[in-house]
Amino acid sequence: MKSAILIKTFLCFVFFASAQDAHFSQSDLNTAMRNPASIGNIASDNQLTASYRSQWSNIPSAYRNIALGYEQKGTKLSWGLQILHNDAGKASLKTTQGILNLAYRKNLSGQGEYLSLGASGGMIQQRFDPTLFSFDNQYSTGNGFDPSSSNKETFIKTTQFLPTATVGLFVKKNFNKVKGSGGLSFAHLNEPTSQFYNSLEEKYAMRTSFFANALFPLKENLDLELHALLNKQSVATEKIIGAKLNYQLNEKNKLTGGVSNRLGDAWILEAGVAFPETALRISYDMNNSALNAATNTKGAWELTFTYQFNKKKKAMALNANFEHLNEKPEKKSEKNEILDSDKDGIGNDIDACPNLYGAKENNGCPINTKDSDFDGILDHVDSCPFLKGTAEMGGCPDSDKDGISDLKDYCPFLKGVANNNGCPEMNKKEHQQLVENKSINVIVEFDTDQSIIKSYFDRKLNMAVDFLLENQDAKAFISGHTDNEGDPIYNFKLGERRANNVMEYLLNKGVSVHQLSIISFGESKPIERNRSQYEKAKNRRVEVQIYNN
Repeated sequence: MKSAILIKTFLCFVFFASAQDAHFSQSDLNTAMRNPASIGNIASDNQLTASYRSQWSNIPSAYRNIALGYEQKGTKLSWGLQILHNDAGKASLKTTQGILNLAYRKNLSGQGEYLSLGASGGMIQQRFDPTLFSFDNQYSTGNGFDPSSSNKETFIKTTQFLPTATVGLFVKKNFNKVKGSGGLSFAHLNEPTSQFYNSLEEKYAMRTSFFANALFPLKENLDLELHALLNKQSVATEKIIGAKLNYQLNEKNKLTGGVSNRLGDAWILEAGVAFPETALRISYDMNNSALNAATNTKGAWELTFTYQFNKKKKAMALNANFEHLNEKPEKKSEKNEILDSDKDGIGNDIDACPNLYGAKENNGCPINTKDSDFDGILDHVDSCPFLKGTAEMGGCPDSDKDGISDLKDYCPFLKGVANNNGCPEMNKKEHQQLVENKSINVIVEFDTDQSIIKSYFDRKLNMAVDFLLENQDAKAFISGHTDNEGDPIYNFKLGERRANNVMEYLLNKGVSVHQLSIISFGESKPIERNRSQYEKAKNRRVEVQIYNN
């Protein structure tokens, strides 16, 4: 009887711990575990997340929590998968959950505001190894403990599977310059019941979770984020309040750091760094609860890694409006033979300089010549040396194929006529229809050698977001420009970075990647003559032109 009491006592303790879901201090990065409606609240089309947490390393060995997640953002429907694993140290009770998450989004405005409903379902596997325990009937007088002897205990099972279901609500709302978000979820709606021992039954009580976040812009590159979290499950309640600072170190990297308090339990210190596609964050829980003595002041540390992908590459791959810039049509003679206009032994179809005798190792161009965009037109006579074009257009592209170079075309993405500067000639009615179907062109200006978007232009960009979200067939053409300071090659790349950042802004607000195309003109298409600082400031820009199909 004594052994039964001991094992029941142990299982009561273990189940009390396990029936309360394992938690992560960095809950904002483990969105699916906190609320399935949060799925899709990411800056890219796809994201991978991995978290590792180690705690209670002194009683007697560390408890480890591992979370692996994948989510894919859609225009309306997002989905994700998550695996959660909890290893209860030497107690050998292991819990693994496999969860499928779905979230449906309803846009509330064009400024990234939306309401999302989510649901998840999956299985919980629990495993228990009784051989790691010593029972009183394995001891004998004079011989002590004999691990080979039977413990004479009977368990119903040592592995079991439990179904679970969760629903949630998530909302993003802006209040002037403050960006707010919050959610409410109910996990384990079916309250799955587990049982290892004959007379001992434990259940996963329904967990209610509420969280709220508010982001305050302090400076152009500095934000303050306040957050609160409440989890209640059975008799356990978790309350967290905290703040952190997000600092835009440069155009690619962001630093974050903050402090939170799990009331009555621990102080949480965290720091992290974010790159264009990856981010890393580490945190440490400093115990201040009654467990402090038992843990020998050892807290818990946690590490989370995220990887975002298909954000820019997909946009470029779907950029049908510029596909012709990369095409090298095969020119053949009447006898269906590949032409070699410059007779250098390299056919026109693969010759970067088809009209100049060149060398094979220089892609068909003469040695000591430069053709940066490989369009067959040398840089010193190419009006657009970094954009593939045609000889007819002076080396520049003709994106709308109206016979007018993009460099001289006032409407480079709308087919027009020469006597109207490349824009279409229309009567009053046609012009009115175009204005109704076309958003106002948005121009974003930048500081010298910078590609960070100033908050001043948020309102203008949000006008573009509104139009694109309300007109799913509309296309946005984003072009990056610079002044004439510095190296032309560097300026072309700078214009590309500026255009990419504007594209990311639109994507983060929920605009579909299928609606976006980008191009950089560098310093080749100024709107002012670069004679003064004012004129140069006007040339440091990104233009967003939107047309409804």
